[in-house]
Amino acid sequence: MWRWTDFLDVDAIRPSLASRAPTEVLHELAGLMAPAAGVSQRELALNLMAREHLGSTAMEGGVAVPHCRLAHARRIVTCLGIHRGGLAFGAAEDGLVRIFVGLVSPLDTAGLHLNVLARIATLLHDPGLRADLLVASSPEVIRALLVQAEEEHLSPRHDVALGR
Repeated sequence: MWRWTDFLDVDAIRPSLASRAPTEVLHELAGLMAPAAGVSQRELALNLMAREHLGSTAMEGGVAVPHCRLAHARRIVTCLGIHRGGLAFGAAEDGLVRIFVGLVSPLDTAGLHLNVLARIATLLHDPGLRADLLVASSPEVIRALLVQAEEEHLSPRHDVALGR
């Protein structure tokens, strides 16, 4: 079974984003993903912006998941950035966005792209995990929190609790 964290390198986690505007944060996220995806930061940022123009990727709980698919991306890559002060981003219904997750996928991975988006949304729906991420001190701690949350989510006990 694949995991979101299979597509999230510790080098692509930034505990304190420096951006002060939505377009800046998209450039910053693109910079975290571009090397592993094998695409230019500029091209990736432009595609993330185009996706945001179609509709905001902001969700409840102060989370946004800017994402796109590119024909020449080498593989699925994600990143995670924390904006300590929060940023007005798209149509977030409950205020500022503090947790940004970027995702880029090759064109031939449409199903997996959607599955990764769903896994990200499911895990970050948990207010406890979001709170832990916001106070985490390093990329390693953030990744460890996500690995633990994903393990718990995928455990057989979780499936029994959900009646599966």
